[in-house]
Amino acid sequence: MNAEVFGSWFVQMLQSLEESCAIVMDNAPYHSMLEDSFPKSNARKADIQEWLTKKNIDFSPLETVAELRERAKVLIPTENKYELDELALKMGHEVVRLPPYHCQYNPIEMIWAQVKGQVASKNKTFKMADVEKLMHEAIYSVKKENWVNCVRHAERIQDEDYQKEKHREVILEPIILTIRPGDSSSDDDDEKDDI
Repeated sequence: MNAEVFGSWFVQMLQSLEESCAIVMDNAPYHSMLEDSFPKSNARKADIQEWLTKKNIDFSPLETVAELRERAKVLIPTENKYELDELALKMGHEVVRLPPYHCQYNPIEMIWAQVKGQVASKNKTFKMADVEKLMHEAIYSVKKENWVNCVRHAERIQDEDYQKEKHREVILEPIILTIRPGDSSSDDDDEKDDI
């Protein structure tokens, strides 16, 4: 999979949606093309100058690479804008991005496991044409109830993880100590407070 192939499929999918949808997406590289590219920290001077010129930013040809990088750094937004997210938004949909390494929150992972399991159990010939046919059958066998159950399961996992995180914060909060100048940890100070 690459960004071009996925992008083409994504546009077709967006066009086929009849009502506004929330689209859950992970951060695979082919999902995450930035709307605007920026010079990397190891970019050559000429590349940074070209980028600044495209942005109509004045600079001196005598400026060093470090100075040009500082100029560019100021223009880089703090939040990433992804091409596909913006495209979906223009077409009336919203992309919800999963946190990195949390694919368990995405219902399609369970649907995909169901489809692959069905193909594996019925695949007797291991010929590509047969596997493709089985794949189409398995995809079409996924029903609305399967989706509803997978969405509920993913939501339950999210809720459980949220509760665990809240509990973890309650447990860890008293453990974290902030020591300020003038604070003392000697036993003498403790005895004075015991009166």
